[in-house]
Amino acid sequence: MRVLILRLGAFGDILHTLPLAADLHRAGHMVAWLCEDRWACILEGSSVISRIHRLPRRTVRQGAWLHRVRAISGLTRELRHEAYDVVIDAQGLAKSAVLAYLAGAGERLGHDRPRAREGSWLVTHRRIASAAVHVIDQQRDLGRLLGITPADDWSFPLPAWLAERQWAAEWLIGQGMERSWMINVGAGWPTKVWPEPRLAECARLARAAGHRVMLLWGSTAEREVAERVAHSAGGVPLAPATTIPQLAGMLSRAAVLISGDTGPLHLARALGTPAIGLFGPVPMERNGPRGLLWRNFQAPGAAWERQDVSRVDMGAIEPAVVVSAATDVART
Repeated sequence: MRVLILRLGAFGDILHTLPLAADLHRAGHMVAWLCEDRWACILEGSSVISRIHRLPRRTVRQGAWLHRVRAISGLTRELRHEAYDVVIDAQGLAKSAVLAYLAGAGERLGHDRPRAREGSWLVTHRRIASAAVHVIDQQRDLGRLLGITPADDWSFPLPAWLAERQWAAEWLIGQGMERSWMINVGAGWPTKVWPEPRLAECARLARAAGHRVMLLWGSTAEREVAERVAHSAGGVPLAPATTIPQLAGMLSRAAVLISGDTGPLHLARALGTPAIGLFGPVPMERNGPRGLLWRNFQAPGAAWERQDVSRVDMGAIEPAVVVSAATDVART
C-alpha cells in the first residue's frame, strides 16, 4: 500500500517516528512523509522514504491570510495527487488531524486518547491505544493497525550524509578535536536546559580528566550561553554553526555527547553515538535513549512544565555523576 506518515515536527519527534517508517518499508509498503519544511533535511535521502511533502511553516504561521490559503491548497492538491491508500497521523493534534483529512487517503489511522489530543481522534477511522511507555514504541505500535508486529529491534533509517560527515571529519581533525566530548548547551524548553554553572563544571571536570571538550549550540541565544560557559570553564572551544546534516557529521565523530532532552541527543542515539541524557519535565523512561551506550538522569520537578524553570530542578543533576557515566560509555 501507499502509506503517508504525518509527523510535522519537531526534531526529536521526527527521529522517534523513523523506526515506524522502517517497519512499514520492511513490510512492503511504499512510505511517504509530511513534515514541516525545516525538518525535511532529516528525511531527505532515507532509504525507506519514497516521497517527502513539506508544510511551509513560516507561511502557514505568519503569512498573510491569502498566502496561507494558497499554501494549504497547494499542499492538499499535491497530497491528493499521490492517491495514498492510508495516512497515519503520528502527531495526534488538531493541526495534524486537519492535514490528515485534507490528504484524501482512503483510510486515516492514528493514536487513541490520551496519546491523541485536541480532538484529533475524531478524524481517524481506526485508532490504537498503545500501552507502551517509550515514545518510539508508541509510534511503532501504529503499524499494528496495518497488521505489523514490531520486531524486538528497531532502526533509524537516516540519510547517509556523506559530504557532511567528510566536512565534519576535516573540521574536527583540523581543530584537534577528533573524538572529543561534546556538550550541548541548549534545548527547546527552558526547563530542559542544564544550568550554566553545571555545564561549566562538567566541562572543567571532563578536561581535568584528560578529555577534549567542545560545546554545541543551535541558535544565537544558545551561542551566547556557550560563550559564557566556555569562559567559565577556562576557554572551552565552541563548535561552528551547523545545519542538521552537518551536526550529524559532527556527532558521528564524537566520543560522547552530553545533552538535555532535545534534538541533538536523539540524533546521537540514531547515529549510534554514546550519549548521556539529562531529563527534567519529560520522563526519561518515555524519551530517553536506550541501549548499553546511553545513560539517562532524571531531575526532580513538575512533569511537562515547559517554561517555569523554578518548577524543574535541572541543577540537581550533579556534573561529577554525569562525567563518571560519560567515561563509562565514551568511545576512544
